[in-house]
Amino acid sequence: MSSAAPPDSIPLPAVPRTLSLGLVLVVLIVAFESMAVSTVLPRVAEQLSGLALYGWASSAFLLSSLFGAVLGGVLADRRGLAYGAVLALVLFALGLLVGAASPTMLVFVLGRLIQGLGAGGLAALPWAVISTRYPPQARAKMLAAISSAWLLPALIGPLIASVMADTWSWRVVFWGLVPLLAISAPMCVLPLRVRFRQPQEGQAALGSRRVLWAALALAVSAGALVEGLRRADVLGLLLGAVALIGVGLSTRVLFPAGLWRFKSGLPSALMVRGLAAFAIMGTSSFLPLALSELRGLTLTGAGIVLSLGGVTWTLGSWIQARIEDARGEASRPARIRAGLGGVAVGVALTALGVLGVLPLWVIYPSWVLACLGMGIGYTSVSLFAMSNVKAEGAGQLSGQLANIESLMVALAAGVGGALIARVRPLDGAFTLAFAVTLLGAVLALAVAGRLWAGQKGKVQEEKEANLV
Repeated sequence: MSSAAPPDSIPLPAVPRTLSLGLVLVVLIVAFESMAVSTVLPRVAEQLSGLALYGWASSAFLLSSLFGAVLGGVLADRRGLAYGAVLALVLFALGLLVGAASPTMLVFVLGRLIQGLGAGGLAALPWAVISTRYPPQARAKMLAAISSAWLLPALIGPLIASVMADTWSWRVVFWGLVPLLAISAPMCVLPLRVRFRQPQEGQAALGSRRVLWAALALAVSAGALVEGLRRADVLGLLLGAVALIGVGLSTRVLFPAGLWRFKSGLPSALMVRGLAAFAIMGTSSFLPLALSELRGLTLTGAGIVLSLGGVTWTLGSWIQARIEDARGEASRPARIRAGLGGVAVGVALTALGVLGVLPLWVIYPSWVLACLGMGIGYTSVSLFAMSNVKAEGAGQLSGQLANIESLMVALAAGVGGALIARVRPLDGAFTLAFAVTLLGAVLALAVAGRLWAGQKGKVQEEKEANLV
């Protein structure tokens, strides 16, 4: 969504308290859904006999959310924020209902796809609303409230979801969010009916259509790649080959040049962020199932692991913010390397604990280490990316940061799901899945060295110019 502020000639009306409360509630619901589904997904796959589609349950949501975020932004710019918010809320609610009533795993995946379309728009909604409806002096406070809304779901979301699934049914997790969505929806939509901007025309409209088609092409291509990996036939090979071409072409529109070549500066920053997400969120997509199948943990036990990870991720973000305030940008290289190093070591130890090479208790401190490192390194990389774009490019960067995350996590979940569907015995499938996500963590650490390569070159050029 566009982050452009309203024209100076049009005064901002007072922000209704219901709007602030509605935004926080929407973020809370999306965050809870995100944390809860990972916990109950093993139960869903068991009851719907859908282990073969396990990876698609996450990939469909993530890939459709990538397109949903872009679609919501274009519609909001052309038709107004209220229109984009209504569409996102309706799609998310419809996805919840389809998921809750799913008779088969295929229908459940369809529900997740619909949910993702809505969740993409809802994830981007707060940033657009804050930048266009809130006065400058109130924006920092509201951003802090939105960020804090993720803490409670991270802390208790997996536990509540596992208890609900064990006590009643996993379907209650989806049914229970619909009334909360119905309460928060009017709080968001009604104050947004006043428009500050006119529909885009000319080149702006053409540019938005180009980005929209590129986002759709990327989502479809990545989905074809996931399906190609899942199939063990000629069609799978053809899907994979065509999908790789589609991903390459669409990313050229959505991301800066040099993304896949790890070009120094912003392209490398985006890849480091994507690879780190590939490692941590990719692992968390199959971690509950691995804990259940290989170590006999209940959904509640697996939920505790995910809750610890969510809380320590937030803690890591706070720690890096304190270090940034105290030591400034000069401390970012060390923070990024330390954080990504923690991710790699933590994922490796977690894998060894899940696979039975190390004692079960090792899983808890190792996953804490991985997520703490994620909070420190991931956020520091985002700050580095922001420092490499001008103010007028902030809106585009926010979309790129979100899209690279969705793309890489969807691919990680798809690869993990494909291995779970095709490799037997299951311990072999999980071994390969952990190896893939660990490779992502190691690559993130390696590519991080490219972040400052261009800056070093510029410094050297400036020194040589001064000598002349």
